[in-house]
Amino acid sequence: MTDTLSQKAARGAVWTIATSLGARAIGVAGTLIMTRFLSKDLVGEVNDATIIVLTANWLTIWGFNQYVIVRGRGDDSAEVTFHTTVAHLALASFGLGLIALFGGYMTPWFNAPDAARYVPGMALSFFIRRIGSVPEKVLIRNMHFRAVGLAAAAGEITYAVVSVGLASQGWGAESIVWGNVAQSSVSVALVISVAGFRSWLTPCRLRLDRFRDMARFGIPLAFQQVAHNASRYWDNLMISKFFDAGAVGLYGMAYNLADVPAVHVGEQLSSVLLPSFSRLEPERRPRALERATALLSLIIFPMAIGLGLVAEPLVRTLLAPDWRGVAPLLTVLSVVSVFRPITWVVSTYMEAGERTSSLMWLEISKLFVLLGSIAVLSRFGLLWAASGVGIAFGSSAVIGVFLVVHGAAARWRIFLGFFEPLIACAAMTAAVLAFRWGVALNTPWLELLIEIAIGGLAYVAVALVVCRATAKDLLNLLKGLRRGKRPEA
Repeated sequence: MTDTLSQKAARGAVWTIATSLGARAIGVAGTLIMTRFLSKDLVGEVNDATIIVLTANWLTIWGFNQYVIVRGRGDDSAEVTFHTTVAHLALASFGLGLIALFGGYMTPWFNAPDAARYVPGMALSFFIRRIGSVPEKVLIRNMHFRAVGLAAAAGEITYAVVSVGLASQGWGAESIVWGNVAQSSVSVALVISVAGFRSWLTPCRLRLDRFRDMARFGIPLAFQQVAHNASRYWDNLMISKFFDAGAVGLYGMAYNLADVPAVHVGEQLSSVLLPSFSRLEPERRPRALERATALLSLIIFPMAIGLGLVAEPLVRTLLAPDWRGVAPLLTVLSVVSVFRPITWVVSTYMEAGERTSSLMWLEISKLFVLLGSIAVLSRFGLLWAASGVGIAFGSSAVIGVFLVVHGAAARWRIFLGFFEPLIACAAMTAAVLAFRWGVALNTPWLELLIEIAIGGLAYVAVALVVCRATAKDLLNLLKGLRRGKRPEA
């Protein structure tokens, strides 16, 4: 019996989320252990070097990954894939090669001159990832999410083992660099072993018309991707410029923890949604968008808000005393995980409909709001500067919904999909704060476990009443997957 598209998407979501969360748990544990060996200044310097290299990487992608997924079907599949591979690797060699040679001269601009020593190693890591990018997108295009998820998980585990091992032997911040190189090598090797070479490296005659089509599709998307990724990472460079490398270390650690719900649940769902949306008839996409956003909000909102609630006992439990400044930053930045998944779903919807120009301007406007907010608010301190992230992502999410959802009734349904889980989150917050005010515990890990249990029970109890329809939809979907049933498309 052939699986329906929704069943494939749901199974893909389960695989990608499960493998990502499992691997990320190990990766986060490794990162937390690293705080025992590395100071926040060293971690901040590596962060700055990584973002400089990342910028060169974004500037040389040009929307090729989405082109493989959206256009690489039917008789043109082999031609599309090979042309993308050629362009992808040629531009990577040029851009990452230049940044490896000259990127170190940029680090003094961001108040981190010692970060220059880490630029070449990070450039090598990202070049290895570029080799595996096209075969990975071929697997995603064919909805082989299990292989992609397992490869990413293996890479995360490799990073944790290598980086912690080297740090414990006194390698300092170089342990992070070589941990990234090892992670990229393992992930790419596994992806290629599953995809094979024929699926993405079968030679064909290169045609100028194909490259022109790639440019028409990808150039607006390239601007969008640079702006989107910059809004995720350039805030670190702004923090470095207005404060110092130590502040970047604290801010980056808080952001990475706050990002767990968004990246390792929300982003994984979005990676499943692009091939799913692209296969749906255009008239069916608006209803799929409503369903996706409602389900995503039900899952992501309590994770994000709950993370901010338990930030203090979490940081006291997991991090060394020098890193305690992460806690208030984590509370502020947890709002990012509320808004970012919404912007990802909207972006995925636009990509499937090839509305790349609108998406480009949406991302550019978000980037300007982000950098401007941090610049203005930095005069009031680090916490105020961090709040600029929430301002930027919140405004972008609202504008994006209005761009893709038409009609008062449809917008009202989208709004309810966001608002109902927030009511349950308010109940969760009240329950946790009531416990904290009523009971004083001197054991951080015990306080953390009790608050998670109380908050989780409160959220589920209220969500089953307030978000009844969405909760029922989610439960039915999960039951169908477990029993092998075919849910509605």
